[in-house]
Amino acid sequence: MKMRSRLVGAFAGTALGAGFLLAAMPMISGCGVDQQIYDAAVKDRDQQKQKLAEAQAASDAEKAQHKKDVATRDQKIDTLTKKLESLGQDVSRLETERGNLGGELETAKKRMEDLRKAQVQAEARASQFRKLVAQFKQLTDAGKLQVELRENRMIVRLGDQILFDPGKTELKKEGEDALRQVTDVLKEIPNRNFQVAGHTDNIPIKSKRFRSNWDLSTARAVEVVNFMIASGMEPKRLSAAGYADQSPVAANDTTENKAKNRRIEITLVPNLDDLPPIDEALKESPVAEPAAPVSPAPNKS
Repeated sequence: MKMRSRLVGAFAGTALGAGFLLAAMPMISGCGVDQQIYDAAVKDRDQQKQKLAEAQAASDAEKAQHKKDVATRDQKIDTLTKKLESLGQDVSRLETERGNLGGELETAKKRMEDLRKAQVQAEARASQFRKLVAQFKQLTDAGKLQVELRENRMIVRLGDQILFDPGKTELKKEGEDALRQVTDVLKEIPNRNFQVAGHTDNIPIKSKRFRSNWDLSTARAVEVVNFMIASGMEPKRLSAAGYADQSPVAANDTTENKAKNRRIEITLVPNLDDLPPIDEALKESPVAEPAAPVSPAPNKS
């Protein structure tokens, strides 16, 4: 009995002890070990084997899950890397677009400011035009002059029938009266200069004094300038030009139209503030070639 107790105490509870006990059982049986202890040892061995198998299965499952987790992690890392690369490209593109948009915004702001200034100037010109029309109403109603806007310029037009006799440059009394009233109004317009331009029809002049309509139109313009200066206009605000028959307002095909073309025009010269900036004008329009000088027509008198 002592020997049996020692064997049971040494090997009970372990698979190794159970196996050894089973292997030694025939010998132990010979020493009087009963069947109950043997069965207990077998059962314990089987339980240990079951636990070992379960532990192995759990370990295999954990390894498989770990491998799956690693694969999932690697896939996520790859996806995030691609997204980061794409975002990097998008950020670069967005930075470029932001720069472009910033430039376009500044350009748009400048254009809006230019448009605002142009609108203010246009409104000022319209107001000034209405004022001139009102001030010249009496002369206009009498048919002595016309006030008009042409190519964004205000022009006071006087026909030669009230200013000059045919082929002459001396002002008639009626013309002097009209010009005096015109001068009184124009000289009160601040910060404006005026160009006086003479125009003729297309009938060549046959005078020993004038070689062509260029001479006649220029001489008439100078005569008007001198009269306006004598009537109180500052000389520095005036200039004279002759256009002969090169700038008609009507076709020279009837007597009435020819009379319209024989005229004096007093143009309000635009200020530099009325013109677009030179650099912007050069960007938007090609530089024009210099115009060839116009030669005076040959003397046909």
